[in-house]
Amino acid sequence: MTVNSKQSENFLPVTFVFHPEWWYKNYGLSFEREFFYDPDTRVEADLRMRKILNERFGKYNIEKEAYIESRPCIGAVHLAAGYIISEMFGCEVKYTRDSSPQVISKNISDEEADKIGSVNFNKNETFQELKKLIEQLKKKFGYVMGDVNWQGVLNVALDIRGDEIFIDMLKNPKRAGRIFNAITETIKNFVNYVKSETGTSSISVNRAVKFVNPEINLHSNCSVVMISADTYRDILLEYDIKLAKALQPYGIHHCGNNMHIYAGSYAQVPGVSFFDVGWGSDITICREKPPKAFFNLRYDPVKIRKVEPGEMKEDINKMLKQSGNSEKTGICCINMGWDVPDKNILTVIETVEEYRKRFV
Repeated sequence: MTVNSKQSENFLPVTFVFHPEWWYKNYGLSFEREFFYDPDTRVEADLRMRKILNERFGKYNIEKEAYIESRPCIGAVHLAAGYIISEMFGCEVKYTRDSSPQVISKNISDEEADKIGSVNFNKNETFQELKKLIEQLKKKFGYVMGDVNWQGVLNVALDIRGDEIFIDMLKNPKRAGRIFNAITETIKNFVNYVKSETGTSSISVNRAVKFVNPEINLHSNCSVVMISADTYRDILLEYDIKLAKALQPYGIHHCGNNMHIYAGSYAQVPGVSFFDVGWGSDITICREKPPKAFFNLRYDPVKIRKVEPGEMKEDINKMLKQSGNSEKTGICCINMGWDVPDKNILTVIETVEEYRKRFV
């Protein structure tokens, strides 16, 4: 993040997250299961990642730390990796050297779906493994920090039920509701547990949360683009509302290119104060619906690999202008590949810096 503030040190924050292939191909970091669950590997990897960012980008004031030391970070806050809720529901997760954990859909049967309930943490091996990690780090350091991406209701439903969840939503809404309720309750319990240990829940969902309000709980609606705006309003909105009532302050991550068609429904979520706005969304329309929310505007992680600086500046300035409220806006580039040139990252920083100066 870069800083040049007129009112707070986090005015127009800029955040970057690199895809695991960037870390693996450029620095040899591996993202197998030990990275996520082994306490020594967790601490060593977090330390190394912070040092790499500091050495490579500290001159740009990105992730700059005056003194870097080991810390008990329980989750991969420098990655975009959602897996643990699905794993707790029994989905197979493949951990590889150069990618985020890949969830394999469990495709539960009708009978299993009709009996599904929220996860019993006391009997769940995945949760107990995370809890063991936390206790080991607390014993060594006296505290823990960081958090683990808790995914989203429809995202997890797809992992558990597969494409049948869409049929359930149309032909067996009672079954779909049972699945969604089980996931919602599990997410609420999981977020409350993690937050009670670390104080945060969503820096691992999007790093911008760290600079806007670390207490925000950010719900991932990645899969919502697979259903119509009417279906979201009629079926899934109620679960965002339930989560928002239980997990304030609340935010919604919409990485798809069409947040504007869901914005009217999103505006009905009580107390929603933060949105990840996917590249390609009509930001002007989005801003009309929840005008006081913070908009974290996402730049295209594919385009940034090849785009020329002039075009990128036009894109970013257009996004900032459409957002309308500079004090409620940030820019992020998430899941950038291994070959993204540093000059393009610098272009993002310089463009936002120039925009900031208009308000200082």
